[in-house]
Amino acid sequence: LNVDLVIRVVPTVRDTDGLALSSRNVRLSPEDRVRAAAIPRSLQAGLAASRAGKDPAAAARAALGDIPTDYVTVAELAGHRTLAIAARLSGTRLIDNIRLDEVSVERAEGLEEAAHGK
Repeated sequence: LNVDLVIRVVPTVRDTDGLALSSRNVRLSPEDRVRAAAIPRSLQAGLAASRAGKDPAAAARAALGDIPTDYVTVAELAGHRTLAIAARLSGTRLIDNIRLDEVSVERAEGLEEAAHGK
């Protein structure tokens, strides 16, 4: 297929606790909805690790605790290092990511504020 396509990267819309808004969130049990807030916190931990010269994926995995994951990885996307997570709670697959470069500083600060309830 030769489809004329433009991909636009936009900030993720998040709930007050930092969880990425998704229609899948309604499938989460009340307990797992609370646990899911660890996902944006783990992204923040990964970003902090990256800025400190440490392994962002390892930091994110540690911050997720016992939440089952399909992957926690750093990938190069459109020339940007990106920390990506796919986790499962209540049988629902939740995905999220954050760029690890300087462009994501404002976005990361917004994510950090949401993760801390500001």
